[in-house]
Amino acid sequence: MADLGTYLMGLHLKNPIIVGASGLTNLPEGVEKAAHSGAGAIVLKSLFEEQILAMLGQEMDGLDINSYPDAEAFISRTAWEESTDEYLKLIDDSKKRVGDVPLIASINCVGPGNWASFAKRIEEAGANALELNIAYVPFSPHISGHEIENKVLSTVKEARQATKLPIMVKIGSNYSSLPNLVHGFSREGANAVVLFNRFFRFDFNLNTMRLSGVQPLSSENEYHESLRWVSILYKRAGIELVSSTGIHSAEAAIKCILAGASAVEVCSIIYQKGWKVIGSILEEMNSIIESIGYSSLDGLQGKLSAINAEKPEEYLRLQYIKALTGIY
Repeated sequence: MADLGTYLMGLHLKNPIIVGASGLTNLPEGVEKAAHSGAGAIVLKSLFEEQILAMLGQEMDGLDINSYPDAEAFISRTAWEESTDEYLKLIDDSKKRVGDVPLIASINCVGPGNWASFAKRIEEAGANALELNIAYVPFSPHISGHEIENKVLSTVKEARQATKLPIMVKIGSNYSSLPNLVHGFSREGANAVVLFNRFFRFDFNLNTMRLSGVQPLSSENEYHESLRWVSILYKRAGIELVSSTGIHSAEAAIKCILAGASAVEVCSIIYQKGWKVIGSILEEMNSIIESIGYSSLDGLQGKLSAINAEKPEEYLRLQYIKALTGIY
């Protein structure tokens, strides 16, 4: 049997499969199922910034709803019904059920502010790490890319000042210079970055003439964007990398590790096939690793990254790849 163990942010994971934040992990029972199914780590369902602001008694008017395109719960306002005390209780109750499986709390946020002090309470509740799910999308044409990135970096900085927990930052791909931004996360004290956040996708319902959700689950073809950027950033940005979105198979997971990821987040495939799929992925990962002549993940990580490439231009020149593959 191959050794699937890995390290992420100083935490030992028995394997690189992390269950991502979702409705699957919003109750202790779900968290327990994730642990018993073999997950290497578990991210709790995100606590939204609004909930923390409400707890702090801050003014709710003026919040920019358009900054939360990934948050169906926010758009429906149901997220406000949950209390922060319940979230802390979720951490405490879940820790009692998962044994030595690392438990990662998650905050869905858009910028710096007093909510960041809540990170300290998450630490005290027993979480092993904190995921900052930064979902800021600009709505004003007067906000520059530089301002947006400063806002994102300030979010990480304030969270780091509030807690000693390892921090991983989950972001979308729409930034002008991802390498520079990700390197900035490292400077501000983040330990890892998750590539990428899958934003809430919306459509228009022509019958009701209202906004509606669409494609809530990822497809198996969506991991390629993460694969590209993990390959480019490995050992270049001074931070650990986690792949997310479209990880539906052992093959996709191993490819992401070959690119340089320390671990991968899975979610949609569990919704589609149930908790048993984690065991199936791990079993297949073991078979693939052995079939290519390895006994552990150690020798695989980053082997096919840009930094180890004989021809780095294959990673950097999109037109070259099109010519190489005959796609026009």
